[in-house]
Amino acid sequence: MNYKMWYSDDHEVLYVKTFAMITSEDVNQIMPQVTQIFKGKSRSLILADLSDNPSGLLSKEARGAFKKHAESFKVDKIAIKGANPPIRMIAKIALTIIGSSDIARFFKEEEEALAWLKES
Repeated sequence: MNYKMWYSDDHEVLYVKTFAMITSEDVNQIMPQVTQIFKGKSRSLILADLSDNPSGLLSKEARGAFKKHAESFKVDKIAIKGANPPIRMIAKIALTIIGSSDIARFFKEEEEALAWLKES
């Protein structure tokens, strides 16, 4: 598995930690789980931790799968932690493709990311 995902009730944030490039198969597993996790929640906040993923963010096929799922999926904010400059560039492209570039920010520290996610 190229990722680990869990919901923190304490922070009211979905954590997604990637370890390798996310594939379309990963996306097709992740998105239904994310939808289920956020069902009934007042806000959809994601903290994506890319600090252990030096290889890249998304394969070309995964970007297409995200775009397909994004049409029926709403996220309020996405905080991205630990992305090196090449990964940041790829992440910005991926976020633009799925229409989420305006709700995402990059952070070096988890505490900063969580503080931003908590802002209204």
